[in-house]
This record gives sequence, structure tokens and C-alpha cells, in this order.
Amino acid sequence: MASVIDQALLSGLNLLIGLALIRYASKETYGLYAQLFAAGLLTTTLLDALIGTALTTLSTRLASGDRTGFVARVARIYWAVAALLAVTAGVVLGAVAEWLDLPSSPMVLGLAFAAYTFAQACRQYCRTALFIEFNANAVVKMDLVFVLTTVAGSLALYLVQDVGTHHIFFLLALANGVASLAASVSLWRSVDQATARRQYREDGELLWSLSRWAVIGSVVGWLGNNSYLYFSGALVSVAALADLSAARLLLMPVVIVGTAWVTLALPAMGYMIANSEEAKIRRFVLTSTLAMEVLTLVYVGALWAAFPWLVAHVFGGKYNDITHLMLLSGGYFMVHNARNVTTVLLTGYGAFRELFWQGVLSLIILLAATLSLAPTWGVAGALAAMVLVELWELGVNYAYMLPRARRQHLALP
Repeated sequence: MASVIDQALLSGLNLLIGLALIRYASKETYGLYAQLFAAGLLTTTLLDALIGTALTTLSTRLASGDRTGFVARVARIYWAVAALLAVTAGVVLGAVAEWLDLPSSPMVLGLAFAAYTFAQACRQYCRTALFIEFNANAVVKMDLVFVLTTVAGSLALYLVQDVGTHHIFFLLALANGVASLAASVSLWRSVDQATARRQYREDGELLWSLSRWAVIGSVVGWLGNNSYLYFSGALVSVAALADLSAARLLLMPVVIVGTAWVTLALPAMGYMIANSEEAKIRRFVLTSTLAMEVLTLVYVGALWAAFPWLVAHVFGGKYNDITHLMLLSGGYFMVHNARNVTTVLLTGYGAFRELFWQGVLSLIILLAATLSLAPTWGVAGALAAMVLVELWELGVNYAYMLPRARRQHLALP
């Protein structure tokens, strides 16, 4: 429940922004926003794949004292990589801003985005470290500070007549920094200052032994999850893409629960796998899948019943014909959640290489299906292509990848 509350806090701001754009902005503006927001997720995805996921998988196999030291040492590696990635992202954004002649100063915009990227990474690592220790309450407190700081800063920006994109990035950087400062200082102090560079090198090599497949796979996964935004915009229209984004936005509570489950399930499954508790794993997978499927069905049914009210009071007359997209999105998330349970279990087994190749094949199937269905069926065709890929991955995971991962784990000495 603490994890669900945490995800609700973090998603609440995005939900309000989306609803505001749906109500007051043009479809073209909202469609472009959806594309840019998806592009911004790539930075977090890369850091999580490079260090975060491997850290969670490895730390669950360590004793309590060793785990605490390992997490604290890896924090320094993470901060160094995040700083390098933040500077790179800022330079790229500044160059793009100059090329597209955006109203904000390219240098200021790049600096703001770099600060945001690094501060966001710091808070994300603190969340990962706390979840590894099953301290979800501390995560909720930290993210509550982040949300409250962002809201207070937003109210202050409301008084500024000319608010630029760089103002928002600087605000988010400040909110992330304030929220994660105490936990980051604690991690810094937890490391023995006499730790040799050789220890950090060994830690990095250990992480890389798992994450080298996850990094490339994360890019493939990001493309699989977000390429529909760009293909739909190119093959149909940005305005039609806004219809799909609005329908998916209504399903955000389902996404919140799924994300919250993953955050806690990965370390939980890691402990069960380390102890070879196969019966517990099967029960955990079955219970989790059924709970999320029932929740999705109930929520989609409630949305369908409330759709006339949404048309009258939320959509502003611009999104009246998205019922089929909403229902299709509900079906997508039902399959996605069931598949995601199996993917998290495979991650716990350390099957990063297998998941990478699965992601490559899935991306190829997705592109072929989207190019075949979208020209005829529009954004509904793009969404149907995503459902087909999720069904394919779910079947492969249960029929082949999970049995293989279990056999390999049981064969270990």
C-alpha cells in the first residue's frame, strides 16, 4: 500500500498536467507533449538498466551488512554516470533547441535539463536503495517532499507572467534535490572513505556482468513501449495521437498499481529465488496476476460507465469518440500486467540476455504490425499491434523462458 501511495503521488502531477492539456490545449499540442515526455523517460531508463536493475538483483543475494555497503558504494558509481549522462543530455537538448529555434535560450535550457536529469537520478537511486531494504514508508516521505516542493514552486511560477520551459526544469531539479538530499548524504557517509579504487572497479565489473544486456535491452524496450507515439504521429496524425494518449491517460491508476507492484516485487522475488522457494514464487505470481487483472477489469468498467460524464465535464468536446480506444487500452494493460509479472520474475533469475533478444524480436514484430495495421485502422491499429506483441511475449515467457530459467537456477551449485 505504501508503494501504491508513492506511485499515486508521483503520477498525480503528470495526471493533472495531462488533464489540463486535454481540457485547454489543442490536440496537436497535447500530441507533441506526449512525444517529448516519452523521450524524456529514456534517460531514467538507461540509468536504471545500467545500474539500478542489476543492483537490485545482486543485492538481494547478499547478507545484510554486505548489502548495505554494496548499495552505498554503488551510489558513487551511479552519481558519476548520472553526471556524465546529464551533461550529455543538456548539450544535446541545447543543440536541438538552437536548431529548432525554440523561444528559450539554448544554453539556459540545456543547463536546466542537465540539472534536472542529475537531480532526478539522485532521487531515483535513493528510492531504489530504500526499496531494496523494504523501507517503503521512507520512500513515500521522500516523494511527498518532492511533490509538495513542486506544487509550492508551481504556485510561485504562477505569479510569473512569462514562464519558460527552463523555469519548469529548474523547479523540478530543485524539488528532486531537496527531496533526495538527506538520503544521498546518508549513502555518502555510509561508505568507508578509505575504500580502494579497486573495490569500485570490482563493483562496476560485477554490475556490468548483468547490465551489459540490460542497457541495450532497455533501449529496445523503450522503443517497444514508445515507438507507437512516433509511428502514429507520422502514419496517422499528431491530432489522432492525442486521442490515443488521452485514452491511455485515463488508465493511469492501473499503471500506478503495476509500477508500484514492480518496485516491490523485484527484490521480493530476488529473495525467494535466492532461497529456492519455488512454491512461494508460484503463489506470489498467481496472486499478483489475478489481483491486477481484477483491478483492471473493475476500473475499465467504471470508466465505461462514467464516460458520458467525462465527455461533458473533462474532455471539452474534443475527445468524445475515444471509447473504443479506452477499452482497447484496458485490454492492452490486462495483457501487459500479466506479461510484466513474468518479466520481473525472469529479471530476478538474472535472464537479462534472454530478455534482450526477446525485446529485439518483439520490436521487429511491433514495427511490422504497426506498419501493417496503422495505415488502415489508425491509432487503434497501432494499439492493436502493441496488444499482439504483449500476447506473444506472455506466451513465450510461460512456455519457454521461465521453465528454462528455473532449470538453470536449480542446476547451480
